[in-house]
Amino acid sequence: MIKVSITDDHDLFRSGIAMLLEKSNTIEVVHQTASVEELLNKLDESEVDICLLDISMNETNGLEALLLLRKSHPSIRSIVLTMHNEGQYVVQAIRNGAYGYLLKDCGPEELTEAIEQVFNGKKYFNKDVSHLMIEAVNIESNTQKISKREKEVLKLVAQGLTTKEIADQLFVSKRTIETHRSNILKKLDVQNTAELITKATQLGLL
Repeated sequence: MIKVSITDDHDLFRSGIAMLLEKSNTIEVVHQTASVEELLNKLDESEVDICLLDISMNETNGLEALLLLRKSHPSIRSIVLTMHNEGQYVVQAIRNGAYGYLLKDCGPEELTEAIEQVFNGKKYFNKDVSHLMIEAVNIESNTQKISKREKEVLKLVAQGLTTKEIADQLFVSKRTIETHRSNILKKLDVQNTAELITKATQLGLL
């Protein structure tokens, strides 16, 4: 039997996942915990093979939990089960030691398949999650190519300044600012100012 723990601060979701998994002939749900701290205490009593972790939790989040588990229980393999479908979360989860990444709208068959594959030493990222990961890595790469001047322009755009106001402040032409803005949009793969500010904030550029 594959011994599994579920850590999620939503009781109804956690118990629902447990009920689904307990229908399997190969999976046994050993722990259901509402926090990472509770999970670590439970693991001191009895270890499991697979940990299912949400990202958004009070106190210690799932991404931090991956690092803690990798250090304190290296034999356990973790799968992130979350509502966050942003690529940067996928990339960070993998870097922190996740063996799989699933969205909460996945079906019970996919969840079971992911657990079985990870238990057998493989990693599990479906097509959609893999696309998010590749997209995030590309954006991260492009982010590193943003010049010092483009970062200045970005911060002024975020402050709500117009193209003319930014040009006047930086002592350049409007055309130069429009070129910088266009380059930033391409590098961050966004279409407009609202998306630009949101993405730049997520990436820590603002």
